[in-house]
Amino acid sequence: MTILKFEISKLNMSLKKPFITALRRVDAIEDIIIKIHTDTDLVGYGEACAVTAITGTTNAQILKELNQEIFPALMHQNIEAEKVFTLLHQLRTSPEAKACVDIALYDLLAKEAKLSLHRYLGAQHTHLQTDLTISVNTPQIMKEESLKAFQAGFSILKVKLDDNLEQNIQRVKAINTVITPQVKLRLDPNQALNLQSCLQMLQAIPTHNIECIEQPFVAEDIEAMKKLKAKEIVPVLADESLFSLDDAQSLLQDEAVDSLNIKLMKCGGIHTAIKIAKLAYSYHKECMIGSMLEGPISLLAAAHFGLSQSNISMADLDSPLYLKEHPLLSPFHLQNDTINLDEETQGLGIDSIIQDLHFFPTP
Repeated sequence: MTILKFEISKLNMSLKKPFITALRRVDAIEDIIIKIHTDTDLVGYGEACAVTAITGTTNAQILKELNQEIFPALMHQNIEAEKVFTLLHQLRTSPEAKACVDIALYDLLAKEAKLSLHRYLGAQHTHLQTDLTISVNTPQIMKEESLKAFQAGFSILKVKLDDNLEQNIQRVKAINTVITPQVKLRLDPNQALNLQSCLQMLQAIPTHNIECIEQPFVAEDIEAMKKLKAKEIVPVLADESLFSLDDAQSLLQDEAVDSLNIKLMKCGGIHTAIKIAKLAYSYHKECMIGSMLEGPISLLAAAHFGLSQSNISMADLDSPLYLKEHPLLSPFHLQNDTINLDEETQGLGIDSIIQDLHFFPTP
């Protein structure tokens, strides 16, 4: 297959309710969608999500990088797996822009092989269990939201926290009063704590059902991560400290964390994500497939990838539950806390439902 043309569209979707963390508040998503045309009848779709609070990237920057750097570099290129991905990932652009194109290329490769994307990537199963995020709020509201999630069938909750130590302690204790001991909690302060406050919090709350604590410290404070991990109170998961394969190598080599949260928008797409997961596997480490409140196409790509690696044992892909109704949500086949992918449709499995989206040619 040879690339003949690129097209771009935008997807704007409101959330059912605000998504609030220590870093940001989100009421709607605005994503960029691309369409790659080839010299066959196959087309590939990709999506980029700019999360400025985390990556510093904006949608304007992504559009500029796509139009001025990535599209010109890949135009008329043959889609041979390693060659085209090497060319893409050597470009000096944001990881989100690369991920957008990377996803579309994998969509094409899976279609060429007449396989669903997760089967093309080697997945043995078609479903994965996701957690549900409880946005940071008052202890009472987080307690109520946790009860709703538990009653809806979720057995893993991702609990957002902030820098208020006493409130964090009350939040976790309040949540534990409305769930059973079997429900797992993933605590996520989003870099809001320091080592002292984190240890104080963990000493003041029950830890029997805490599956991990995710990125409690600022991304650069690897030493604090190492010290917390060494205490073996709860497993430590890296998120904002992990963008690239080099980051993964440093974290694993330094024994700084117990597991890695891989996000396509941070690492540049599926190609690098596979390398990170395989590197973690060589260190006997588990991974999470995560997301950053993205649109349905990139979330689907994350789900397909998440099923393909044996050491991805955790999924944080609940974003479809935050989005208002949209036809592109149907391929998730959500049942309570489980994503069920279709292995009959090829690639991402969205071709038949994306036709009405208006695309416009690139310059």
